[in-house]
Amino acid sequence: MQTLQAVEGSQKPSMYRVMKSSVQSAGLRSLYAGLSASIMRQMSYSLVRLGSYDRLREYLSKNGKPSALELLFAASLAGALGGVAGNPAGMLSSFSVPDL
Repeated sequence: MQTLQAVEGSQKPSMYRVMKSSVQSAGLRSLYAGLSASIMRQMSYSLVRLGSYDRLREYLSKNGKPSALELLFAASLAGALGGVAGNPAGMLSSFSVPDL
């Protein structure tokens, strides 16, 4: 929808119009195209990010309460690790699988 250009003299396409057009041309399942890949990417990203942040926080807490700067570093590193883990799933979602 973000890449659709309004035809001169007509209104910019709304979300409702795009959904209606998609359902008319490709059926109801077209609204869910890419959902499984999106969930796979989000789950891999979130699981790695949350798990690694917990482990980093535990490691930093061995010598007492970690500082805000240490926690910021742990959160940044955990986010980067999550991005690395979630990126392959995000790339897979951009490929279309032909119907067999």
